[in-house]
Amino acid sequence: MFEAQLLNKGSVVFSPWMNRRGDNLIVTLDLVDKSSKGQLTVKVFHKNTDDPGDGVNADATTTITGDLVGRLSDEWNGLEEMVRYRFEVTKQGSSDWVLFRMLSPVWFDDAKA
Repeated sequence: MFEAQLLNKGSVVFSPWMNRRGDNLIVTLDLVDKSSKGQLTVKVFHKNTDDPGDGVNADATTTITGDLVGRLSDEWNGLEEMVRYRFEVTKQGSSDWVLFRMLSPVWFDDAKA
């Protein structure tokens, strides 16, 4: 969980890597406060342990976009060994900012019959 993180306009920040604990992941963003035009976009990146670099976007069509105070969740599937978040303040007025926290992720495996 990430408590009380404040990001200003134009910020792009990656979280530390987490070990995958299941095939799939549910992520919840708690947008605590923001400036009038502040908007936070959260993406999930993944890679295998031996792969160099920042990893790749786990699903280009899945993002959490917080532009209202409150909680938002989404799900990512088929993740590799290492996972992390990418946070970006995407709407940029003169001095936009967001205050947020990430709740503990929920990991789960695919159901097998």
